Amino acid sequence: MEIAVLRYGHRDIRDYRVTTHCCLVSRALGASKIIVEGNEDQNIRKSVEGVTKNWGSGFEIEFTDSWRKTITEYKKKKFFVMHLTMYGLPLQKQIRRMRKNKKILVIIGSQKVTAEVYQKADQNISVTQQPHSEIAALAIALDWLQKGKELEKKFKNPKIKIIPQEKGKKVMKK
Repeated sequence: MEIAVLRYGHRDIRDYRVTTHCCLVSRALGASKIIVEGNEDQNIRKSVEGVTKNWGSGFEIEFTDSWRKTITEYKKKKFFVMHLTMYGLPLQKQIRRMRKNKKILVIIGSQKVTAEVYQKADQNISVTQQPHSEIAALAIALDWLQKGKELEKKFKNPKIKIIPQEKGKKVMKK
């Protein structure tokens, strides 16, 4: 399954930390790229590229000034567009439908999401109908989509690798 994430409405001054975490979660949990809509933030680009350089490649970051154009482009590439929102249908009741797709574009918001996003999405999905973080929703959705297999993903050419320990820390550096 190929998964891309669209971060809707990034505002560089307000959203830097949360958007960076959305990027890191996307990468760590199996997405191949994130597209950030809004202000092009070179600090986020630098952070993500630094992580991929040190911890292993296989993830891209792009910026766009048009979420509409991005959704249209991905639909033309046969991506199923899944919008994560607490107003959507429950993930646990829709997951089988989601997994049938070979390519998925997951949309996560930053600022208030326009009604047009809800209309353009193939499916509006919630992980809960309670207020929560887009980072948590993204992590849960990526995990459920991939049945936990993303947790065993190997990254190409890492310079830094953690050696799992019951206690303490062990890091291998190339």
